[in-house]
Amino acid sequence: MHKRSGLLGNIAMWAITGLGAVFFIMIMSGSEAGIDGGLYLTYIAFGLGILLAVLSGVISVFTGGNLKGALIPIGAFLAVFAIAYVMADGTVKPTWDLTESGSKLISAGLTMTGIAMVVAVGAAVFGWVKKLIS
Repeated sequence: MHKRSGLLGNIAMWAITGLGAVFFIMIMSGSEAGIDGGLYLTYIAFGLGILLAVLSGVISVFTGGNLKGALIPIGAFLAVFAIAYVMADGTVKPTWDLTESGSKLISAGLTMTGIAMVVAVGAAVFGWVKKLIS
């Protein structure tokens, strides 16, 4: 089963990458459909990522893993969200059709994306340096 799940993951990754490239080209050529398609692809990929992350934690708990190991990433995610939400600005311009709470959630999401990017780049650099040293 493990080899099949890896193959399915690779197929999904290349399918999402290919669709993303197609939508990018559509957007660059001026097609409005590319924007909608890209947004739907993003929603689907984000939803699948969350679903697979939660399922992975649940499966690891039921296959002999410890509950603490499964709950630490969830707690870290919630802590980062809380920090991002507290730091978020809820300012709304009159031309925006948005509530203050909606603006604050969007700002928190953008802040979380930035934090995740910094952590991912930091982990990659750390791994690269560690590999260089050893």
